[in-house]
Amino acid sequence: MHVKVEREALVKAVHRTLGIVDRRGMMPILSHVLMQAEDGGITIAATDLEISYRGYCPAEVQETGVLALPAHYFHNLVKGLSGTTVELNGTGEGKLQVLADGSEYLFMGLPPDQFPPIPNVAAESLLEVDAATLKEMIDKTIFSTSGEEYQYALQGLCLERVDKEENPYLRMVTTDGHRLTLIDRLFPHDRQITLENSVLIPRKGALELSRTLEGEKIVGLSLTDKDLAVQANGRLLVVRLLDRKFPEYQRIIPEGYEFGFTLERKPFLEIMRRISALSSDRFKGVVLELTPDSLEATFANPEVGEGRENLSLALAWGEVAQLPLKIGFNARYLLEPLSTLKSDRVVLEINDPARPCRLAGEGDPDYFGMVMPMDLG
Repeated sequence: MHVKVEREALVKAVHRTLGIVDRRGMMPILSHVLMQAEDGGITIAATDLEISYRGYCPAEVQETGVLALPAHYFHNLVKGLSGTTVELNGTGEGKLQVLADGSEYLFMGLPPDQFPPIPNVAAESLLEVDAATLKEMIDKTIFSTSGEEYQYALQGLCLERVDKEENPYLRMVTTDGHRLTLIDRLFPHDRQITLENSVLIPRKGALELSRTLEGEKIVGLSLTDKDLAVQANGRLLVVRLLDRKFPEYQRIIPEGYEFGFTLERKPFLEIMRRISALSSDRFKGVVLELTPDSLEATFANPEVGEGRENLSLALAWGEVAQLPLKIGFNARYLLEPLSTLKSDRVVLEINDPARPCRLAGEGDPDYFGMVMPMDLG
């Protein structure tokens, strides 16, 4: 291998792999990137066996070749070099000489034949979809996946097709057992997607998918019962789907709510942000007392202090005689959906302090979050 490449372009290309490579696994090769110099540029691949990525970096290739290099070490070195151009020379036995503006380093790689194969996706299986819409669905639901290792089925994002008013929608749902987030979005070409059953995208794979979609307009999407693949501008990401059944979430969504309150989103968001900043693992609850025209939020953390906030609201429906209503929440569980909603006003729907509540933006009924209240006793 003998290559000359723009330093910043190489840094960007290798950086894209850092969220995928497995630094602490049992297979050292998975902490490496596979760099293959071909006519016109360098193909850079990474995998942890669950997520596979292949990207491209333009370069002046004087001699072709392939090397497996430690991803993080190589990225840190190239990022810290001076100059605009980097020269890469393979010296045999998996070694790479790196030259740039008077600097010279020698990297020890691993045999490239140890690198697992990156899946290929047939061009005819790719369906063009709107990248911004797919990214929105991920970004607005991923926060309510579970971080608990034993809740394997709750660590993913459930993707399924639903038909509403004879129109095909894609639905994404996440839950960690304490809250649930759901978004429906119309995909004009969705009738071509073979999706008879729901699929479960792992959280790590969804994060990488969101990064791949960043800044793109149209991408190619391929979806089977085992893998999801996205191709964009010469980059390919393949995510192995979780082999688990997502809970029957429809059973916990109430058909209606006894009370509906409308309030300004940004002031409510700022209140939850301040309270969340004072929360701890032991004390993270906020108590909301709702009247027909006001919300009072109180917070007490014996380790830090206490606080009280007031905010105007409007009772959209419900019996005034049954108010005030007092209900407790984990402040972060309200903060996160409020941060992703875009409308100026939100609707808070409640049945009673023991059942799930619903938070949605005015004008977007196809995106909402549900939160289980906390026991005030």
